[in-house]
Amino acid sequence: MKTPVSERFVVPAVLAPALVCLAASCFAAEFADKPWPAPVPGFVPVQPGEHPRLIFRKADIPALRKKAETPDGKAILARLKAILGGGEAMPTVFSKEPPVNTGGRNIAYPPGAFTISHGAGFGMLYQLTGDRKYAKLSQQCVEKLFEGQVDTDTRYNLLTPGTGFRLGPVYQAIALAYDLCYEGWPADYRKGLVERLQTTKPKKVDKDQYFSLEDLAKAGGYPPGSNHYGSYILGPGMVALAFKGDPGADDKRLDAILATTEESLKRQLGGGFGDHGWFAEGTACGRISSNGILPFVESLKVAGGKDYISPRPAGRYTVLRLMHEIVRLDNRPEVPARGDYGNDVIWQWKHSISFEGDFPLGMGAVLPDEARAMAWIYDHFGEPGEKKNWDSDYPHQAIYAFVNWPEKTLEPDKVLPKVIVDDIHGYYVCRNRWQDQDDTVVTTLLKRGPAGYKSGRVQRGNIVWSYGRKMAFGSLSGKTTHFRAGADGSMELSDEKGESLVVDFSGTSGAPVLLAATGKITLPRGPKGKVDIAAAQVVNAGGEDLTVLTFSPPRGEKPPVRTDGTAVSVGKQTITVAAGKLSLGQFTEAQK
Repeated sequence: MKTPVSERFVVPAVLAPALVCLAASCFAAEFADKPWPAPVPGFVPVQPGEHPRLIFRKADIPALRKKAETPDGKAILARLKAILGGGEAMPTVFSKEPPVNTGGRNIAYPPGAFTISHGAGFGMLYQLTGDRKYAKLSQQCVEKLFEGQVDTDTRYNLLTPGTGFRLGPVYQAIALAYDLCYEGWPADYRKGLVERLQTTKPKKVDKDQYFSLEDLAKAGGYPPGSNHYGSYILGPGMVALAFKGDPGADDKRLDAILATTEESLKRQLGGGFGDHGWFAEGTACGRISSNGILPFVESLKVAGGKDYISPRPAGRYTVLRLMHEIVRLDNRPEVPARGDYGNDVIWQWKHSISFEGDFPLGMGAVLPDEARAMAWIYDHFGEPGEKKNWDSDYPHQAIYAFVNWPEKTLEPDKVLPKVIVDDIHGYYVCRNRWQDQDDTVVTTLLKRGPAGYKSGRVQRGNIVWSYGRKMAFGSLSGKTTHFRAGADGSMELSDEKGESLVVDFSGTSGAPVLLAATGKITLPRGPKGKVDIAAAQVVNAGGEDLTVLTFSPPRGEKPPVRTDGTAVSVGKQTITVAAGKLSLGQFTEAQK
């Protein structure tokens, strides 16, 4: 049973009715009467030879130059220049390590060491200043890639990449440099670069395998639930959008590549990612693929007039899902991770193309108010305080930060629902607030839907983070038989096996957080952190064993748990049991 549409979301009352309907819809069938992508209102088609076009248009340049004079604009550009090694000359540090697929040496290069997107970074400085010296520096950096120079992460290079998905960001970086420096580069050089990139067939570093743009557009044959998929399609998509209509471009071929890449994008949004952002292979693998498709989605809107963002939530929630999960613990941002790669720490791997840039890339592929909410979350959970790196350790990440970072922030609970559901994969998230390290987030994965290569390593069950404490609390699986969302983030959830979970944030129980699940649950031992946690109590009601747990601030109330054999009462809250289904007596339902 799929979750009823009317019960999936808690939508803030301040949202317009049209947005309420949008946030409450999950399945492609529900959008059958709406175009996807939708045409961008007032879009002016890109003309041959018109640049920039990938992340902004020429008409946007005056506003961007004004932004460069704002405090945030200055700070982001200072970050970009630091990553470029000062921003006034070619970098002096280049990796001398050989290209690899896996097992490269982890070398801590100083800021400014050469990366695949140095050319794009200098191109952004050219756009903001009009000074051709930056275009010339960009050209020199791009030529380094054609000479075989590796990134500081030597899996990334143009001629012998580690895999096809390592090639996607290289093509993205070259396309950005070309787009930003079009008017600053000699005409014959531009034409030659277009011709070279269309005919170059990089070879996989450790295998006799060559990558054409067509191969990449088909994601190399990977299923859409693979972490490789998004970065595969990023490269040919950006190249086709950057080159179309220009001297040297094979427009017929590029049109076909772009069409294939868009079909691949649609396959992933619903066939790898679910309707609200859960990914078949888990948290970290989803970030790898999401950071591939997000800039492509933005460029399809800016350069192609195709809006994949607003008609359906699937693309936006590849990054917004993280915004619902994020909690600042141990002085760093974390999310409850499931899957093969990584752990709960968002920025576990620094100087990373795959595991950084979620904020600046994502802000260009969500709705404007959602981007403002993301900026608020970054300020409070990502990097609180004055000193920031803007989620950017690569020049291209800093470019997206500069272009996409909103000038004003918005409190998340004014735009983001407190309960989200990915029906395709059976992933549920409920949250009581966005405030500080004492926030409570409960995530549940019933684990259904499309699979990827590593899906078997994705952990099912309920994860609870509350007042700095992490724990598992029961498990659900299979089909959903009952679901109800509360306006305050509370939730009721039951499955076909008679397993059930309730989360109560109403305070009616006398505690800020009340949890109950069917069955006897043994909580893992570990530090209590700052929270007073009531010992889990197992009671019997309606013929079912229930485990009941409350969280309160230190020295907070610990309400008693009572049962009359048919229902459980905690303070003024009641929990009834019927055939494995738990229901809260005091419950303010979500707006329908």
